[in-house]
Amino acid sequence: MRFVLILLSIFSLVLTDSALAQYSGKSSTKEDDFKKTKVLVLATHHISHYEDDFSPTLLDSLINVLKDYSPTIIGMEVLSGVQIAEMERRGGPYDSWLISFAEEQLRYGSQAQEALDISWRKANMVADSLLGKVQSAKEIADSTRLELINHLIASYRLHTAALQWSYLSEENQSNQSIIPKTTVKGLTNILNSADETVSISLRLAHQLNLQRLYPIDDHLDKDSFYSENDTQLDKALDDSTVQALKNAPYLVKQGDLLEQGMEDSTWLPLYKYMNSPAYYDQDKEKQWRNIFLETSNVPLRSRLALWEERNLKIAAHIRSAIARDPGGRVLITIGASHKAFLDLYLKEMMGIEVVHLSDII
Repeated sequence: MRFVLILLSIFSLVLTDSALAQYSGKSSTKEDDFKKTKVLVLATHHISHYEDDFSPTLLDSLINVLKDYSPTIIGMEVLSGVQIAEMERRGGPYDSWLISFAEEQLRYGSQAQEALDISWRKANMVADSLLGKVQSAKEIADSTRLELINHLIASYRLHTAALQWSYLSEENQSNQSIIPKTTVKGLTNILNSADETVSISLRLAHQLNLQRLYPIDDHLDKDSFYSENDTQLDKALDDSTVQALKNAPYLVKQGDLLEQGMEDSTWLPLYKYMNSPAYYDQDKEKQWRNIFLETSNVPLRSRLALWEERNLKIAAHIRSAIARDPGGRVLITIGASHKAFLDLYLKEMMGIEVVHLSDII
């Protein structure tokens, strides 16, 4: 009996090795036989901080480069409807975070749910069904698009709703009676807002005639543990530490390029720098390693752990979006400090090729 078990174990190992060889391209399946999914994580500063001086022309050159890349999936640093609904369900410490990260989604979403007499869950299901029809249709009737917009809003997917709204002519926007005027104003405000989600992700999606955007952010680390450590974290990050980081050469250069870009009416050199190893390697070293890792301060070490947890979850959301179009091209627009972490995680995933802005310019 023992001899039989040994034989079975050997046979199992042979089968496993054979299967792995086939999967990794060592046998009948070669890497060239399948198309890898290209993923570009675009590091950006938060444009809303410069709202008073912002003009869309600052991003024209960048948009042209990204349009040539022609992503089939565009992800953005926004909470998904599913996560907003989950945070709403949990309540407690999440209530205040929802005000920070999803106030508009909740306000317009609850109004749409009441008008449609529908739950978030049902609205989400209907929106998914309608999105499937819209993505496969050659022509989309305004009535279908308006129904989709309504259910997207009710399922807390406000940015994709705004994208759909942008495809309607001004005349049809004015003549429709499905979307309330207050919500129409909200959609218009979103389309005119100065932030990277709209100015890069939504703008590019519209030019490429994509039908949806993919929220990939994650804030389910905002529980009581995080809240209890906020005060201690503020004490640990004294003014001298923060100021020393602000004076780091790589951040000083970022500020100079930002100001110069405003004078030159283009931020492309700024984005080229922020998406180079000269920037994101320094950011990971100076900010996360020097301040949050190489210390005995518990709140700082905890902050690093939660930061990595968030980035791992974001990477998982990106992987989930990729499942919609394996072999396609993905663009993720996100705050610059995330890039070094996300690139590292994504490189370890099978069938993915991480590309950079310098690769497509």
